[in-house]
Amino acid sequence: MKTRLLLALAAAASAAAASACTAPPDTKVEPIQWVPVSAQLAAFDTCDDALEGIQDAAIAAFENYEFDQVLPADGAEEFAVEDEAGAAPTDASPKSGGGDAFSGTNNAVAGVDEPDIVKTDGTFIYSVVDYDAVRVVDTRSGEVVAERALEDEAWNHQLFLGDDELLLMYASDIEEGDEWVSEFRLERLDPASLDVLDTFTMEGSMVDARLVGGEVRLAIGTEPQIQPVWETLWSGDASDEDIAEAVRDTELEDWIPSFAVNGEAHQVGCGSIAHPERFTGSSVSVLALPADGDWTEAAPQTVMVDGETVHGTAESLYLAHYDYAWDEEEAKTESEVYRFVFEDGEARLAGEAAVPGSLLNQYSLSEFDGHLRVATTEEAAGGNCGPWNDCAWESAPDEENEPSKSTVTVFAVGGDSLDETGSVTDLGVDERIYAVRFIGDTGYVVTFRQTDPLYTIDLSDPANPVVTGELKITGYSGYLHPVGPDRLLGVGQEANEEGQTMGMQASLFDTSADEAVVLDQYYREGAESTVEWDPHAFLYWEDASIAVLPAANWGSYDGEFGAVVLSVGDTELTEAAWIEHSETDVDPYSTQILRTIVIGSQLWTLSNAGLQSNQLGGTYEPTAWVAW
Repeated sequence: MKTRLLLALAAAASAAAASACTAPPDTKVEPIQWVPVSAQLAAFDTCDDALEGIQDAAIAAFENYEFDQVLPADGAEEFAVEDEAGAAPTDASPKSGGGDAFSGTNNAVAGVDEPDIVKTDGTFIYSVVDYDAVRVVDTRSGEVVAERALEDEAWNHQLFLGDDELLLMYASDIEEGDEWVSEFRLERLDPASLDVLDTFTMEGSMVDARLVGGEVRLAIGTEPQIQPVWETLWSGDASDEDIAEAVRDTELEDWIPSFAVNGEAHQVGCGSIAHPERFTGSSVSVLALPADGDWTEAAPQTVMVDGETVHGTAESLYLAHYDYAWDEEEAKTESEVYRFVFEDGEARLAGEAAVPGSLLNQYSLSEFDGHLRVATTEEAAGGNCGPWNDCAWESAPDEENEPSKSTVTVFAVGGDSLDETGSVTDLGVDERIYAVRFIGDTGYVVTFRQTDPLYTIDLSDPANPVVTGELKITGYSGYLHPVGPDRLLGVGQEANEEGQTMGMQASLFDTSADEAVVLDQYYREGAESTVEWDPHAFLYWEDASIAVLPAANWGSYDGEFGAVVLSVGDTELTEAAWIEHSETDVDPYSTQILRTIVIGSQLWTLSNAGLQSNQLGGTYEPTAWVAW
């Protein structure tokens, strides 16, 4: 888990780590081949220089920050998940392996699979929920045919399904001496038996991953392991000299990630690490592995930056991180974006860019027709208004501070560069972005504080993006999804005129004109849907013209948990069914619907209690229940 501590220490210290390796300290480092000459990245001449640079930067960081600003904070920030070829369907669209059609993960980009807690091949459903087990369910018999327990200290379990393999990814808390460290683990499993066939491990935890054409593309974040330095700080009476001595006692391996393939250990080498001029945290390693195994040639490339948001296309993997700093007592915020491409299984940096403010999630990024579009919000100083904080109860920004605003910036994607071509700004002044969707050469941006402006942006001229429409309604949409030609579905919350949220709302928009128009809305009082912050929970099944939204109402004594099936017409939304996991006596909170899948004529819903199928259409009668 990432600690706030690194935003002070590693902002400077990690910078120097750009050439750490296991070679002799004075070994000359070869020029970095995977970074273009034009990039704003640097390396050190020797590994000895790297270690000294790390230590110098760390000591300077502790001298320049107050003690309470460099103590680690509990918790971690997690960031979420575009239909880039126009209104093309995502991977939730029908697939068929020769049998019944079935849905897949609701991916941002068609053909670019994202890790999730459930996968299917149309016959078997593979799931990993509630931190307890990986399970394989045969949908023909409704039985669990394989099961494997998970480690107690493991978290963030995710799955990929290849042609003949199931890939399990997770992080584990590993005890090393007197300290606990995080380790990312990728396991290639036999999908029938769940036996482990190959393993890849690396210090840190997964930022995100994509599966493209049989290649697993990974971004793994790692923090320096310098527990003695923290203990010196936490003693409460350490002098600058004491801290400097503790830092000087660190070794090169304390600052750079190591990894292992099937238990054989390796260290990221000097030539595989680069750093920009300014740093904001720990390192991120990018690499590609063949889904079908043979990982002995694993070659991580490491950039000494923090990383929160990943967006993938068929050719590119974008890594973005938010940088908050002070410049002459004035807060400066921007996000840096790095583009990686993959050649013969190796990652290569192919462009860098900086944009004002922060990204909401990966839908804030879109690559289309040779251009990258990025939507960001510059917050008012001290502001933290967003989908998980009720803006209605926040005070307005101080008049002396700049109000928050949002911007869409466009870059030309070159062979080794990202060059800005144009931008449009001042979207949602005093508000922040709640949802973004780019569809072809049009962008849709939702901002919110008390009302929900849905901005329509014409991006057909990359040098001159233009706002063509601003629809204001109460409430907001936290997720946007195309549901046919000139139709957009928004999922979020209704709100009163003061901006206080009231319940789950789905809105159907007509986007055929320059400004969107509301055609119909569905409202469920007191409820909320995880779709707002987890698009993988959303299902749109075009064959039946339905959208399925998990919903929870925490207002009643036991809560109300289920999924609403919405019939999506050309001009209206109608509730077709309400589905609950009622065939169980476990606590009701375990019956919250996490995911929904269509296989043939059945609608399957997944919760921590089990897996249920309902007839697709009609009265949606239950047809099977598989308890965990």
